[in-house]
Amino acid sequence: MLNSMKLYKVLTYILIPIAYFFAFIDVMFLMSALANPAALIVVFGIACLVIYTLLSFKFYKQGVLSEQPLNAKTKDWIKVNAIVSIILCSLFCLDGVSVLGSSNATLLKYIDDYIIQKPGMPADANANMLLTVLKAVSVILLITGTVGLLHIRTTLRLLKQYSYLFE
Repeated sequence: MLNSMKLYKVLTYILIPIAYFFAFIDVMFLMSALANPAALIVVFGIACLVIYTLLSFKFYKQGVLSEQPLNAKTKDWIKVNAIVSIILCSLFCLDGVSVLGSSNATLLKYIDDYIIQKPGMPADANANMLLTVLKAVSVILLITGTVGLLHIRTTLRLLKQYSYLFE
């Protein structure tokens, strides 16, 4: 139990800066998503991950460490946002694995097709540079998704274990 709490603490502190970064990105993306309502689902998913992370941190600090009572709505918010976050983190893992599992030739073909479709691409953006960026982003998404899924699993287990803290 002690080792799992140490792992949970590490996962929590890894997710917090990611959540703040995603919050910033989400606000920026919200502005462009207002022009494209279909993109609002992505904004919603990222917002749920941010809310989940911040509320689970509150639960960890106030509930698990200090054993102070928490509002029952906090538990509900954590659970609801955890469900959406599970979906988002699963998509992060799936995207990361699919890109990293694909051959460079396949990815370069898709990148070349994308460059042809987007005539406004900067002149210094070549396919190899975009491939490097794509792989780096895929690694980051895979790590974020994995950390998120492990954290959510542990949080849901802790919510049951510390259910007496919720009024």
